[in-house]
Amino acid sequence: MSLITRCPSCGTMFKVVPDQLRISQGWVRCGHCAEVFDASAHLQDREPAAVPTPPATTPAAAQTNAAAAIASLAQARLLEKTKQQALEQALAEEAARAVAEVPEPPESEGSADAPLYPPFSLLRADAEAEAAVEAPARPAAPEPAPASRSTPAPRGKEKEAKAPAKAASATEQLDDVSFVRHARRKAFWRRPAVRAFLLLAAFALAALLVGQYAVHDRDRLAARMPALRPVLDALCGPLQCAVGPPRQIESIVIDSSSFNKLRGDAYRLSFTLKNQSAVPVAMPAMELTLTDSQDQPVVRRVLVPADLGASSSVLAATSEWSGTLAMGVTANGASSRIAGYRLLAFYP
Repeated sequence: MSLITRCPSCGTMFKVVPDQLRISQGWVRCGHCAEVFDASAHLQDREPAAVPTPPATTPAAAQTNAAAAIASLAQARLLEKTKQQALEQALAEEAARAVAEVPEPPESEGSADAPLYPPFSLLRADAEAEAAVEAPARPAAPEPAPASRSTPAPRGKEKEAKAPAKAASATEQLDDVSFVRHARRKAFWRRPAVRAFLLLAAFALAALLVGQYAVHDRDRLAARMPALRPVLDALCGPLQCAVGPPRQIESIVIDSSSFNKLRGDAYRLSFTLKNQSAVPVAMPAMELTLTDSQDQPVVRRVLVPADLGASSSVLAATSEWSGTLAMGVTANGASSRIAGYRLLAFYP
């Protein structure tokens, strides 16, 4: 008996066999669009066949039709009889061939007058007949069953024990089918629980990314959106960080600088910093490098805002700040080799 199933993707209808559905657990592949679907979930009812209406015929046409039907029936019977005769003849030839192939018994090495013994089957039949006649006179005692032989299990329980093994082997064979594995993977990812878990994981990862960006650029966010400063302070509490002025070294320019010798090994450094951005920035540190006549570094020193005498760690928007620092150079007579300097602003 065949069933009818419909492809949910393209709507094509196919005939399927219950044995085929049982082997693949209902999974089939559409031959039109290659979609893998569960055929048992999309079975269709058979449409009732339309009963043809016999056309109206005349008596002469009816006689002609009846004669044709009788002739066709006689021809069918003749054909069936011919087939049966051919089958009987083939069976007879096969039996004759089998008899011809049976080997003849070997002749005895003695004289030709040696007695012929009956076949073993006839001797066995005579022995069984004699035993049947003598049976009422001497009943045989029942033989005890050997102790080592176990009682055979009932056939029903044997089938029940083999059923799980057959089911396991069928499942293993089904797992080897490629389109069944592909369909099971697709069905797994389409489950509502799996999709809900993936959605929650995506939201969690997005929130983690936003938090990481807020912690990394907390100074810029607090300078441009002051309303977020309480949130950023609360976020930095467990992470042991602080919200301060943004560090934008590209907005700081050394407007002017000078390095003059006062007396002996004493020098004075003067410079002016300018903030070109529209927001306050953190005060940078200064790197001073003294060079010789060949522009090779002789002495290098890093000056933090506290060393420069800055009263605040913030440089206001579009403002300037001037600093002056006196220092002495006494490292291995390096004062006599100083011929120039380089000044660099940076964030440590």
